[in-house]
Amino acid sequence: MASSFFGLYVQRDSLQLAQKGLDITGHNISNIKTEGYSRQRLDIVSVANTAGSLGYNTQVSLAGKGADALGVTQIRDKLLDNKVRRYSSELCDTGAKTTVLSDIEDILDDVENAESGLSAIFGELKAAFQSFSATGADRQDLATVAMNSAESVINVLKNFDTRIGEVELATREDIDATNNRVNTILTQLASLNKQIKDAYVQMDNVIATKAGYEAEIEYGPLELKDNFNKLCDELAQYMNISVEQKQDGTYDVKFKDVLLVSNDAYAKTDIVFTDEIEERNDFAELFVSSLNSEKEWKKCERQITADIETNEKLTTDIKALNQYIYSGEVKKAQELERDIIKLANDEGIRYSPIFTNNKDIMSPEQIAELPSYAITVDERTEKLEGGSVTGLFDCYNGKGCYAVNNENMYNGIKYYQETIRAFANAMVKEFNLIYEEYNATAPADQQFKLFEFEDGAVEDGEVENLKIAESWQRNVLRCVHPNIDAEGNLDYNYDQLDNSYINKILSVFDKDHNFGKEPDKFTFEGFIQYYGQTVGGDLEYELGSFDSVNIMLTSVSEARDSVMGVSMDEEGVNMMNYQKWYNAISRMINALDECLDKLINGTGRVGL
Repeated sequence: MASSFFGLYVQRDSLQLAQKGLDITGHNISNIKTEGYSRQRLDIVSVANTAGSLGYNTQVSLAGKGADALGVTQIRDKLLDNKVRRYSSELCDTGAKTTVLSDIEDILDDVENAESGLSAIFGELKAAFQSFSATGADRQDLATVAMNSAESVINVLKNFDTRIGEVELATREDIDATNNRVNTILTQLASLNKQIKDAYVQMDNVIATKAGYEAEIEYGPLELKDNFNKLCDELAQYMNISVEQKQDGTYDVKFKDVLLVSNDAYAKTDIVFTDEIEERNDFAELFVSSLNSEKEWKKCERQITADIETNEKLTTDIKALNQYIYSGEVKKAQELERDIIKLANDEGIRYSPIFTNNKDIMSPEQIAELPSYAITVDERTEKLEGGSVTGLFDCYNGKGCYAVNNENMYNGIKYYQETIRAFANAMVKEFNLIYEEYNATAPADQQFKLFEFEDGAVEDGEVENLKIAESWQRNVLRCVHPNIDAEGNLDYNYDQLDNSYINKILSVFDKDHNFGKEPDKFTFEGFIQYYGQTVGGDLEYELGSFDSVNIMLTSVSEARDSVMGVSMDEEGVNMMNYQKWYNAISRMINALDECLDKLINGTGRVGL
């Protein structure tokens, strides 16, 4: 049989629930503008009618125990979270490409400018050589005009090469900044994981198991969860990720099969730039280290012992190693430690390594001494997909049709550098072929060229080294006819109207030529239009992709906001419902109080 005050206890608890419902409603309304906030809900259930070992039963005497709260949960949809992050990753991928391609198009717009661009200047060069057909013209002046026009063409090409180099440098800086931000996010996520795990225990939202405990993951530290999800949304802008909550309440963050965050451990990324200009094979790569907790990561700092101090080079290298570790440049640290191990072993100085990648040069003793927090540097570049990291890498590394082996085939910065380089090399080759027959019989010191590179080469040169050939600079009229005598004097009557070489030069403007590894042939002016159209087409494609993905991202973001976002209308309804409930409970307490008053004060008074 229930006690006389049973009903009051039930309504007291219900009154507290109604108050807590109003508290949560007010909390939601207060955070309606808070970025990343997930709407919270009080989970209320009916209290089971139990009696000792009888389990659930319907005994009237124990019925009517009222309601209880399981906890406060947040309203989120995992499927919508995944969609938002996937579309966000795709949007930032194409967005990064759009930004770089827009910069390149701006440069090419200047190159194609009708008044001062490459097409216009190249047209002036052609017009200058056409002027030789005019009867009575001063051929010395005409040749000078032609040389000046050729110099203008070279300056435009060099200006393009310089400006696209600036875009390359800016993209390189963006890659560095992105890498630094990714490392910061991973560190923050690991720190939040630890706080979440501790909070579950402190809030007593855990269930004991044989293995330890499991968290009641539906509840717990909701604000910490919001912060974690907010950072995951940002991380998804840089690369594709998946997020899974574990039974202890913490989250695993992965890129495909690569763990980025687990408990309080996190990966460190390190972007390495390889510059091999001679082989035209400069590129960027991303390396991901194994997981190390913050505490273990700090242990990675190498101590400079007394015997190490005796070697100045070793001391300097270990200081640099510690700086790399401190700044999270894992790959650079691993490569430097390889040199440190070799030097220490050669000098007979004891050194305890931390990178397992260098086992091939370690002694058995060093391998045995590898600490528990030893790092394995894992190369994962080929698996990166989506996000601004991939967008920037495609733009930085992309060589288009100039790619060989496994190089990036996107039409990126290097592709457009190669196109202008191909133009310059084709110009040197085709215009110098005009004088091939003459040069075949002329002594070395009497040979003639229109264009060359700084070292005198006439093929496979860099745009920055392109120049007017020395033989043309010494005598501008040799473009009309290259003959000179042993003393270097003109060996031809240049007042004669013989335009045989001029006509050959003009024919070069009209013929189709091969440009680098481009599959089709073009005239020089046609090729200028071609690579302008190429970047325009690439940019149009990326802009179209950006708009399409943006529409989908907006759609799923709105759907997610409708689930996790705070609605003033819904909270207003909740507020009125909880208020009505609160008022009804208050009246119920008054009714119970009157009943108890009658029972206590109005019954059992014998003789009155």
